[in-house]
Amino acid sequence: MRILQPEYEIWEQAPGLDGMYKQVERAGRVCYKSEDHASADSARPFVERMIKNQHTAMLEHATCYLCAPHGVLTEKYAGNRFSIVNVKDGRDYITTNLRVLAQQDALDDLKYLADWNENFERRITVHFTTQVAISREYNRHRVNSIAEQSTRYCNYSKNKFGSEIGINLPSWIKNDSDYKEENEYNDHTFDNMIRDIQEGKAEDWSKFEIWLFANAAAEYSYMRLIQQGCKPQEARVILPLDTNTELVHTAFVKDWKHFFDLRALGTTGAPHPDAKAIALPLFEEFKKRGYLS
Repeated sequence: MRILQPEYEIWEQAPGLDGMYKQVERAGRVCYKSEDHASADSARPFVERMIKNQHTAMLEHATCYLCAPHGVLTEKYAGNRFSIVNVKDGRDYITTNLRVLAQQDALDDLKYLADWNENFERRITVHFTTQVAISREYNRHRVNSIAEQSTRYCNYSKNKFGSEIGINLPSWIKNDSDYKEENEYNDHTFDNMIRDIQEGKAEDWSKFEIWLFANAAAEYSYMRLIQQGCKPQEARVILPLDTNTELVHTAFVKDWKHFFDLRALGTTGAPHPDAKAIALPLFEEFKKRGYLS
């Protein structure tokens, strides 16, 4: 069992079509943890397969900035709830995503593709490493485009996961006097804790030790179910809410503002401490980068 720290990373989309394709692939491969299959020339075929198979959700993570004379594309995108059209000096500055184009059979509109400038509404992609419990809170922001590591398809008994479950550290555990960041927790520790229970010593466990045992027991049970022939989608019912997950959100800056109101600033009530632990520093990073005034 690995204990991981919560964190975030802003994913800047590279310019041009190639940047869009790579953004889709990067987000899509989080779901199945298949990053090892990515190569220098794999992004475009990855996207083309998704379009062909009509698996278009991941296309939302590719932001398209289109610039055209006013009226050429206005009707198509001004009425689309996933797009924003700004008009300036006789031109339309359209911010949308690749799924919108694909589903409208409008990929030819990519000939109007432009680099971002201040006339466009900006979209930002963020990669989170957090707990399943917190991803549920973040994913309530349904207007965002979302990709998440799948417990249905990810098999944590495989070498790519180190044959162990990742547990994302909740903030309250850090305050327990028995927690030490440099500790390593392995099967031998789990065996010792079983022995403590058998010998009646578990009554003296700290909150940290109780939490650690619960997660270690979940990992043991998950691995045993896999050994007994269960599929990951069956064995995952054992996984705790502290299971580490990777999450990708792409959204307009205005929607990130709403996210920060709820998850960092608490304008409608106190945010969950583990949601705030990532959202607040991300909010400060947005301000530092000039995304927010």
